[in-house]
Amino acid sequence: MRIFRTCARAYADDLDAVPAPLTTVTGEPISTRFTMPNGLELATVGRLLVVAGDERVPEPYRATVATLIIDDLDECWVLLNRTGAQIVRGPQAVPTGRNLTAKLPGGVQIEYVEWDEAQWERAGGRPA
Repeated sequence: MRIFRTCARAYADDLDAVPAPLTTVTGEPISTRFTMPNGLELATVGRLLVVAGDERVPEPYRATVATLIIDDLDECWVLLNRTGAQIVRGPQAVPTGRNLTAKLPGGVQIEYVEWDEAQWERAGGRPA
């Protein structure tokens, strides 16, 4: 399994207020922004994934500390099961492709995402 990108996660109360200052400070554009059916709002600025929503919506996601963009979610799932990880959510379809969230032994919780081709195009292309 190949890891293409690692995004740190930041949680915000108001997604509309966060991206503009981040783009100014980092010099990076907003590469992705969408709202999930449950009301969770997400935006990516550089290597930071900002997660927002009314105070109850983001709560189940706050334990997740990073998002890894990977090449093969099925292989990732097999590897996670080998390690004894607990699958918290997924695998499931998301607006950028497919994802799953797992809690590793020791308690670290990470989201793994396999981007679809449309998301790679929005992000400037898949790495070689």
